[in-house]
Amino acid sequence: MRLTDLNSGRDIGANSLLLEFGEHRMVVDCGMHPKHVGKPSLPRLGLVEGTVDSIVLTHCHLDHLGSLPLLVRGNPRSRVLTSAANTLFAQRLLRNSLAVMGRQREELGVADLPLYTASDIERVEAALSAVPLNNPRRVGRGEDEVELTFHRAGHVAGATGFSAVHRGVRTFVTGDVHFTPQRTVPAAEFPRTPADILIMECTRGATTTVPDASRAAEERRLLRGINRVIDRGGSVLIPAFAFGRMQELLVFLDEAAGRGELADCPIFCSGLGLDLCDYLAEASKRTRQLSFDRKVLDRLGIIALRKQYADPGRRPREAGIYLLSSGMLVEKTPAWRVAANILDHEESAVFFAGYCDPDSPGGQLIATPPGGEFEFKGLDHVAKVRAEVERFHLSGHADREELVAFAKDLSPRHVVLTHGDPPAREWMKVALAEALPKAKVHDPEPGRPLDLV
Repeated sequence: MRLTDLNSGRDIGANSLLLEFGEHRMVVDCGMHPKHVGKPSLPRLGLVEGTVDSIVLTHCHLDHLGSLPLLVRGNPRSRVLTSAANTLFAQRLLRNSLAVMGRQREELGVADLPLYTASDIERVEAALSAVPLNNPRRVGRGEDEVELTFHRAGHVAGATGFSAVHRGVRTFVTGDVHFTPQRTVPAAEFPRTPADILIMECTRGATTTVPDASRAAEERRLLRGINRVIDRGGSVLIPAFAFGRMQELLVFLDEAAGRGELADCPIFCSGLGLDLCDYLAEASKRTRQLSFDRKVLDRLGIIALRKQYADPGRRPREAGIYLLSSGMLVEKTPAWRVAANILDHEESAVFFAGYCDPDSPGGQLIATPPGGEFEFKGLDHVAKVRAEVERFHLSGHADREELVAFAKDLSPRHVVLTHGDPPAREWMKVALAEALPKAKVHDPEPGRPLDLV
């Protein structure tokens, strides 16, 4: 098998892999880099010369989905194999991406935006093919036939990993994985069957696992923090990914309120995350691959945030909990804009409840010491960080030790690292070399083919 990492760099960005099983050519995911705009945000699709025989979509976060319309446009006969839940989410998230690119064209003057059209998104919808979990599906013919089996990955609604068997060689691709149950998504259900090749994410490779910091303990710490801030009259901003993380946190807050453990205050959410609640509820009914009921919005009395923000530096117009996208505090998102109303005020707080890229605005804020300055470009405001800024370990990605343990169970001849920043990859390389001394651990050069068998 030959693998080419099509990402633009060794990081978490425009995730995409070209896998060649003999003459059968498969692309796994086709994302868009969240830190770049326009063509620099794309994977290296120019390296995919010729026809793509099949496409696999592991899940619908935009760093895995965002460039899919371009790949489908160039390969109109290829099916996009994915979970049933993902077939419900993909079009909605791509339409939102298209709208964002339209705004960026006007605001930033990037002439090549948008990168695709509504018609391209319709082609994706027509190409989507739902594959049942744990049910082998064959693609290709003769010696190039590949047997695919999808398995729940536990990362976010609809997320899967998969095995690919070709000429007796078994490859396992984790995609983004989480081995602990969440409220809306069960834990990953990956077989521990030996594999020849393991292609594995390593997002949290550089994140030290805190001893005894269970998910339940972190949730209790978050709840205590929220109540402490609300009781003293402040506001809590919780930046969250609109797809998956926001719904998970809504259920968390609903359960706490039902037990009488959540301080009484208004809760605000932003538009896309609220809209996606309908999609997750529908997927919950139709696929049983997740669990979400939009009645949590009514029970919590959720208020849709309107874009009538206070001036930068001034307190929010109403104190409360602001559960807003984006999770990494990307510029010009609702969370970024409300942060400009919170950071200057010591009674308030910004609580991160998931992974934050160190180079993102959220990562930069986490690294800013109390009393330091944080610049809001475009708002002509430099905040003095007086508010609490805290990170809680509630990521949808597996801990690094869990990934190493999974790799040991599969005992592969080759391990290929993906979806991780350089420090994460370096830690994983060392740990895997120690745990699997007979295996070859690869950190592939983006764009350079790697022959594994």
